[in-house]
Amino acid sequence: MVDAPISKPKINIQPKEGKQVSSLSIASIQRKKEWGQQQKSEETKVDLPSETFSQEELEKHWKIYQEEKTAKREQNLASLFQLGTPKIIDKSNLEYAVPSSLNKVEMEREFVYFLPFLRKALNNFSIVINVVVKESEEKKFIYTPEEKYQRLIEVNPMLAKLRKELDLDL
Repeated sequence: MVDAPISKPKINIQPKEGKQVSSLSIASIQRKKEWGQQQKSEETKVDLPSETFSQEELEKHWKIYQEEKTAKREQNLASLFQLGTPKIIDKSNLEYAVPSSLNKVEMEREFVYFLPFLRKALNNFSIVINVVVKESEEKKFIYTPEEKYQRLIEVNPMLAKLRKELDLDL
């Protein structure tokens, strides 16, 4: 029994529309951005739950995550989570205050991991945390004896009465 020879399929390769672009050129970077935007627009958003939650529930899960960071010996992040708790602005917006812009950057980096944890725990997948830098007042330095006396009076107003009774000068 002799089989008929098998013919090879013909592959027809056609160049893509437009000019070919080097992968190391600026045009290729632009095409990658355009492709990324197309991919984002094609993604369909699934209706995920967005349940309401209380401040107590938020604080509970905030503390759980902070304890996980302590257990993993990530002390810097754990201390940033110990600074306070976020405040609920509305159903899905939270605000958290940190003392410096460096802390803000660190927290925003950590939120990549923390937000999925929090969203799942609170069953609210639309939560967004806004980190705000809360600059503290500069310390006032006391130099002169009058400034020292005024500061002591602020702390203990009875000192002024004692000074008058004893007829003391500065």
